[in-house]
Amino acid sequence: MESKKIDTYDVYQNKYVTDINKLELSVHVYGIAIDDGKILISPQYDGFDFPGGTVKMGETHINTLIREVKEETGYCVEPIELLNVYTSFFHHAKRNKDYQSYLIYYLIKIVDGEISNEGFDEDEKIYAKTAKWVDINELKSMRHACSIDIIDELLSQVLNK
Repeated sequence: MESKKIDTYDVYQNKYVTDINKLELSVHVYGIAIDDGKILISPQYDGFDFPGGTVKMGETHINTLIREVKEETGYCVEPIELLNVYTSFFHHAKRNKDYQSYLIYYLIKIVDGEISNEGFDEDEKIYAKTAKWVDINELKSMRHACSIDIIDELLSQVLNK
């Protein structure tokens, strides 16, 4: 019996081909915070992502959102509104694994804290830098470190709120 192949993509949107039966499932939750024309980002690789990360077993996606944003930015946050859910077929180059990932994006509100990288795990210390606020117009010229091209759609949704 021939196995079905699927295309997966890394954070640089390089294409890989894998057996569909080798995909692992993952769920990620991200927060988008806006304040006075600026947007909070997590510089990663040679681009940026929004603060967030992987749901742990036994954890709700809202708990993941709150935990991950705190770890990556130092801020305590509350979700305001679900923006979108995307499906990504992601190739993790370092682990040489392929994932079917669900990417959940929330508009969030900062309720406490200050920017810090003290919550970084060992992997994040390698590829991530301290979170920062950037002008929304500046963000449009930066590379979004994501396996799918969704930045224009996400920004459009956020700016229409």
